[in-house]
Amino acid sequence: MRRRTRLKWLMYMLLASDCAMTCLGQYRVLPGKTNADGLPETPARICLGAAGTEHCYTPPSEKYVFGLEPNARVVAKLNGRNLILFTATFSGGGSGTLSNLALLEEQSCDFLDLLPTVQLTNQSEYKLWNLPQLSNLPALVTADFVWDFKAAETHFAPHRYTINMYVFDPKLGRYQQRIQYVTAKKYPGLDDSDSIRVLDAEKAAILTRLR
Repeated sequence: MRRRTRLKWLMYMLLASDCAMTCLGQYRVLPGKTNADGLPETPARICLGAAGTEHCYTPPSEKYVFGLEPNARVVAKLNGRNLILFTATFSGGGSGTLSNLALLEEQSCDFLDLLPTVQLTNQSEYKLWNLPQLSNLPALVTADFVWDFKAAETHFAPHRYTINMYVFDPKLGRYQQRIQYVTAKKYPGLDDSDSIRVLDAEKAAILTRLR
């Protein structure tokens, strides 16, 4: 019985060692497949290891296929391993797009998303802020437009924006939403600007709410 238990333990250790050697902090970003119109048919992935697709993260969604413009970058270290910001975009061919954001921890030769669901339109802005008074890991701050149909706002006109902040909670081992509010003023949309610029202007209000 002891011999069998020891054999199982040795096999487990060999598998864990093989997994670690296979992954070793390497990752690859794979775009989704697109149709003839350039629209995504399969989601993008980020995969650990130099080859294979056994250890991959795919943005989960029952409605949208986040297959376009995948991007990944290391933003911090958590438990000695990389914390990776991974984004991928959905488009249905109209004027709007939707992007999924994930903060991925490498864990047991796989990826674990530490964020709740965070999806932003192309009329949005996000930033990672280093706020050591809150956390050793960067906080994710987002701004996405609020479309006021009653005010007859057009898609890319000036809008108010919903602000969200997500901060890492060491007790839970995940990011939690800390604040959410809608801006009092409107900010230019893509009719008047080549990019959305909200967060720097709202930073003082955001930090005040945190206090």
